[in-house]
Amino acid sequence: MNLEQEKRPEEEIAETDGGQEVPEGKEKQEVEEVFEEIKADTEVENPEAIDMDTEVEAGEEVHQPEEVQQVEDAGTNVQSTTEDSGEDREESESENVEQVDADSEEPDEEALTFYTSIVEKAKEFAALTDWALASNELANLSLQIESGPDSSNEQIKVLLAEFESLKSDFESRKKEHYEELNRKREENLVKKKELLKELADIVNNEKWTATREISQISNKWEHIKLLPHSEVDSLNERFKAFIDEFESHKVDRLVKKLEKEEENLTMKLLLLDKLDELNKESDNEKVDFEALNKRFDELLSQWRKIGRVPIDRNEGVWDRFNEAQDTFNQLRYKHDKEYRKLVARALEKKKKLIAEAETLVDDENIAEAARKVNKLHKQWKKTPNLPQKDENELWDAFKAATDAFNDKKSENLEILRDQEQKNLEAKTKLIEKAEQLKETDDFEAGHKAMQALMGEWKKIGPVPRKKSSKIWKKFKASMDAFYEHRREHFKEIRGEQKDNLAVKKEIIEKLEKLAEHEDPAKAVGEAKKLQEQFKKAGHVPIKQKNKVWKQYREACDAVYERYRSLGSDLGMERKLASQGVVPENRKQVIELQKEQSNLKKEISKLESESIQYEEAKTYFKPTNKGNKLRDELQDKIDKAEKHLTKKQERLAEIKRELDLLTKQPQSESEE
Repeated sequence: MNLEQEKRPEEEIAETDGGQEVPEGKEKQEVEEVFEEIKADTEVENPEAIDMDTEVEAGEEVHQPEEVQQVEDAGTNVQSTTEDSGEDREESESENVEQVDADSEEPDEEALTFYTSIVEKAKEFAALTDWALASNELANLSLQIESGPDSSNEQIKVLLAEFESLKSDFESRKKEHYEELNRKREENLVKKKELLKELADIVNNEKWTATREISQISNKWEHIKLLPHSEVDSLNERFKAFIDEFESHKVDRLVKKLEKEEENLTMKLLLLDKLDELNKESDNEKVDFEALNKRFDELLSQWRKIGRVPIDRNEGVWDRFNEAQDTFNQLRYKHDKEYRKLVARALEKKKKLIAEAETLVDDENIAEAARKVNKLHKQWKKTPNLPQKDENELWDAFKAATDAFNDKKSENLEILRDQEQKNLEAKTKLIEKAEQLKETDDFEAGHKAMQALMGEWKKIGPVPRKKSSKIWKKFKASMDAFYEHRREHFKEIRGEQKDNLAVKKEIIEKLEKLAEHEDPAKAVGEAKKLQEQFKKAGHVPIKQKNKVWKQYREACDAVYERYRSLGSDLGMERKLASQGVVPENRKQVIELQKEQSNLKKEISKLESESIQYEEAKTYFKPTNKGNKLRDELQDKIDKAEKHLTKKQERLAEIKRELDLLTKQPQSESEE
């Protein structure tokens, strides 16, 4: 408020009262009552307003509502008219206003320090990632600002604006953080639901052996932490329920596995007993080792089909099995002359292979030697096995020789590459010669030259593997071009080709008729004979080659397509056709043969079970418990024998039916 505004009330009073002081009578009392009423109303509306009688300290800026300020001004003017003379009061008020305006230009140092400290603290808290702590501290700073000293100065306003900016930036970062946190929770929720689905599939499909998969799912589940709070308990409950169910069945499976291993042990012990019995029979010069060897192979086949045994018995069982094998081979070698001859030939062959492998170590042509080593390995696999001891010794010697060569090859890779490169260059020169020969008109000389080039090609060693196929195709293409040119040149050959064409067309016509034969199996037999004739008929004119071949393939396909339409019993159909069985009986014969085969397997199984039960009875002592178990085994034996009798009777009946069906065509032909 300026001085002119302060003077106006006084001037008005002066004009009203004629420049005289307000009397202390009724008029003065009325003015004071009005002033007190206005002041009381102002204090109710703004309880924090500064008392009008309080002096303003130096440098302190006071902010009041406009109405209060006006009332104060009015009150000041009234008082000045009643207590002091007009001119003295005016000078005093003018000095006070000038002093207040001068003090309000600069902020209070204490207030500036206060708000500067607030902003510095806000910077520290706004940079934190402990969102709860930072939010709490910034809220406390806001409360301090609200109850702090006067903040109307421009410098302090700038500090307060900076504080609000820091607070706003912090709130934005906090919002982004919690939004990202919620997004991550939703992603993790989806992941855990997928894991639950995988777990449910394992349990619902009863995959009780999927221990590894369960472990992987559990590890993934444990590593997923952040989740919506409302979903945590329900997810964990479902997960635990699935895991508990799996573990329950896992225990049952392990029990069954142990029981199965015990059964396997019993079976293998029975087989070992049979091998021991077989070895006892083998210790005789007059025994039929061909039959014994067949039985021995059957026992080995049964052994391979039986699964694992308890781990604490595994080593002992295998030791006994290997010992039984070695014993049989030794006895067979001792008493079977033919077997000794076979072993001697195999022994001689393998020693020869070892000697060849050992000489390759010193071969200077490493590339050619590498090719020979591969061939030696293939020959070794085709050679019959020897008794285990001899086989192991010879194999160690052979492997040592080939390993020595491979070591040498590894140490001389540069030499090997050089040799392969030289071979490549030599074969490339042969390709160039073949390219020149393919256009010659001297077909006799060209033929001899081409044969000579082929001989040289075979003598040259291997080339780099990546180039091998490529250069062979080039060489062969040149030869093919030469011989194609040669075939086209000779008229005599063309005449032969025309004759061949006529023969092949005739064969194709016969094949096309076979496609309509009433007996597809017989048709196939005839077709095979015609196919052999087609192959022997020789080449046809080059222009007709593709066409004739297409007609031939289509005719053959038609015959074989009818044959394949018979179903999965093609081999049996063909065999029966060759035996002369009529088509209408073949289906029945095939069904009976299949039933016969299945019955033989079932009979063999029942016989094996009976033997096992009989042998198992010997393990139980004649005690109360033992007698009970023996009775149970005897009951199983009786049932097995009963089934066995029925199946044997059915087998005999099938044999009679087959005899009738297969002999029927013979009797008809005799008639």
